[in-house]
Amino acid sequence: MATTRAVGILDGLVARVLADYPYRFTLPQTADGRTVAFRLRGRVVGTEIDRDAYDDVAVQVVGWADDVPVCTGRLVVPPNPLPTQDACDLVVEPVGAVVDVGRMCVAPEYRSYRHAAFVALLCRLYLEMRERGFAVACGMMAPGVRRLMRQLGLVVEELGPDRPYLGEHRGPVRFSLLANTESLPARWR
Repeated sequence: MATTRAVGILDGLVARVLADYPYRFTLPQTADGRTVAFRLRGRVVGTEIDRDAYDDVAVQVVGWADDVPVCTGRLVVPPNPLPTQDACDLVVEPVGAVVDVGRMCVAPEYRSYRHAAFVALLCRLYLEMRERGFAVACGMMAPGVRRLMRQLGLVVEELGPDRPYLGEHRGPVRFSLLANTESLPARWR
């Protein structure tokens, strides 16, 4: 019963962030729409377009400020291979019930000390995970992002050492939405 209540509180927190923050989110379905995400990722990592084979099966999420794309991330869900597992040659438990959350980025001019666009993106990715029935995620995170996630109240489990990945050192992590049902509401009351 306490877990159900905590999930409800967490869902309420996510809904409040998405209602209060000035961003709207889309899940592009067309090639042109998905290219918006690939171009934004490319701009952030210093290429024209950032795209890989996982994008063909991924759920792309794009955050907008008015008509300007400002943040993006993606979900790769089973039974598709997960980028983090492939990159690190590991298996994230529970097998078949983990979604890979990755390629999260925010346009430089929308980065702020409060990380509003990033927090809103995390919230929308959370909703997309929940809508698909997933409660456990993995991904590759840089040390600074892991610190930020912990400052936000998220429980992040490190699965291995940092390694060169997408132009910087990142480490494989696992996080469970249920593990965060206690820490996030307490942090964000």
